[in-house]
Amino acid sequence: MLKLGFEMNGKRLAIARQRKGYSRPELAERLGVTPRTIGGWESGAVIPEDRIPSLVQILGFSRSFLELPDPASVSTGAVSFRSLSRKTASQRDAALSMCDLAVDLSAWLDPRFGRNSVNVPDLSSEEPDFAADLLRRDWGLGTAPISNLVHLLEAKGVRLFALPENCREIDACSFWYDDIPFMLVDTTRSAERIRFNLAHELGHLILHRHGAPVGQVAEKEANVFASNFLMTIGSIQRHLPREMTIDAIIRLKSRWGVSAAALAYRLNKIGYLRDWNYKSMVIEMRRRRYHEVEPSPIPHEQSYVLDIVLKTLLNKGISLRLVAEETHIPHAEVVGLMHGLATVAISSHDIASPNERRATLRVV
Repeated sequence: MLKLGFEMNGKRLAIARQRKGYSRPELAERLGVTPRTIGGWESGAVIPEDRIPSLVQILGFSRSFLELPDPASVSTGAVSFRSLSRKTASQRDAALSMCDLAVDLSAWLDPRFGRNSVNVPDLSSEEPDFAADLLRRDWGLGTAPISNLVHLLEAKGVRLFALPENCREIDACSFWYDDIPFMLVDTTRSAERIRFNLAHELGHLILHRHGAPVGQVAEKEANVFASNFLMTIGSIQRHLPREMTIDAIIRLKSRWGVSAAALAYRLNKIGYLRDWNYKSMVIEMRRRRYHEVEPSPIPHEQSYVLDIVLKTLLNKGISLRLVAEETHIPHAEVVGLMHGLATVAISSHDIASPNERRATLRVV
C-alpha cells in the first residue's frame, strides 16, 4: 500500500517548535502552509511525506524524535518560573519544552546511574519561614550555612539541569513529574544568584506542590523560604559584625554563599539593620553596580551527578552524541541541559568513539 504521509506524535512536534521559539504562524510561514495546518499536525493529523525533510531541517529535531510516544507534557500551571515578570510567551514555551526534554534525559540516566530516591517533603500547609526550619530539621542541617546547595539537592533526589540560552530571562524553573522534583537553572548567572534561585525553586517544590498560591504571592513565599533556608537567624547571630557597613557585609556574604544584596535584605528583615541604613546601602550598592557584577564572587557549584555521568561515559568511550541518538534528543539540547553544571569538559564527548557499546551502560 502506498504511504502518503507521516504519522507522528503531534505533541512531540509542539515541543520541537517551541524549543526553536517559533509560534504556529511563524513555523507555518517557513513551511509555506497555514497556521491551521500546523495546529492540525500537532493535534495528530498526518503530515504529507514531502513536508518531512523541511520540517526536520527547520526544527533541528529528528524524524525519530517526532515518532516517540507522548512526552511528559509539563503544563504551564505545573511549573514555577523565577523572574516571572520578565519572561515572554516564547521564552515560557521554550522552557516548558526543555522541561519535557529534561524528563526524557532523566528517564535515560536514572536506570543507568541509580539516581537517588526522593526526599523532598510536602510542606504546603506551613508558613514559608517555618517550612525552611522544618526542612533543615528533616534534612539534619542544623543552623549552619549550606556549603554546597547543588550537591544537597541532588542527594535529596532533585533532578537538576541547565536552562538553554533562549530561556535565560527566566533564571530558573521547577516542577514535579511522577513524584520526582526537577529544577532547571540558568548557569550563566553569578554563583550567588544561582544558589538563591535554587533555594527559591526548592521553596516552590515544597510549598506549592499542589499548585496554589500562584503569581506574585507564590514568588514572595518562595523568596521568604529561600532567605530563611540559606541564612538562619542562629548562624547570623554568631557572625554579626561590630559595624553594619557594606564592606562588612561583603566580607561576610561568602559564609552563606549569597549576594551582598541578599544578606543586607535578610539583616534588615530580622532587625539587625535599620531601615534607613538598609536603604542607604541599597543606593550605594546600586551606585557601585553590584546588581551587575557581584563583589568578591564565590566559585560556581558543580553537579556531582552529572560529573559522574560524564566521567563514566568518557571512561567507557561513550559520547554524548550516542546519548543523543539513544534518547532521540538533539545533541545540542543534551549538551545544553548539562552546560555549566559539570567540571568534566563536555567537548570531550563530542566525537563518537568507534568502541561505543550501545544500550550496555549501567552504573548503579
